[in-house]
Amino acid sequence: MNRKKNEGLTLIEIMIAVAIFAFVVGVTAVTLVSSHNNLQMQRERIQALHVCRAVIEAIREKRKDFNTSNETFNWEGFYSWINGRTSNDWLTMVSAPEHPISIPDLQISVVCRNMNGNPAGGTDNPAQIFVSATWTSIRGHTLRDTVATIVTSR
Repeated sequence: MNRKKNEGLTLIEIMIAVAIFAFVVGVTAVTLVSSHNNLQMQRERIQALHVCRAVIEAIREKRKDFNTSNETFNWEGFYSWINGRTSNDWLTMVSAPEHPISIPDLQISVVCRNMNGNPAGGTDNPAQIFVSATWTSIRGHTLRDTVATIVTSR
């Protein structure tokens, strides 16, 4: 007796194939979402570093206003000017066209230290300037990047 083989798939075979397909699609979706979030965090980090560098450039530009006669430098006025700025003041010094990626809760802080790491003041020359950007990432983590430079009276 010759029986013909059934040529179709059973219900269990179809269910296993669908389960494998769903697993692969799920893993792919999770990977894509994760990589998108990581790319967004990197964009924000790069933007924050650009803002920090722009603040340093603004400080360097303002430095010329504190040169006094006889080639002396008004360090006390310079430190007072830096310490009198708020985060919003620093952010207004950065033009929007140069920094197209907006970071909604970006905060900028500037700290001046002498070469021993103590707060700078008086006639400390040179001074270390630390510009820090703090923001909340797309994942809800608080991130912070700092850019530093050394400023002299010249």
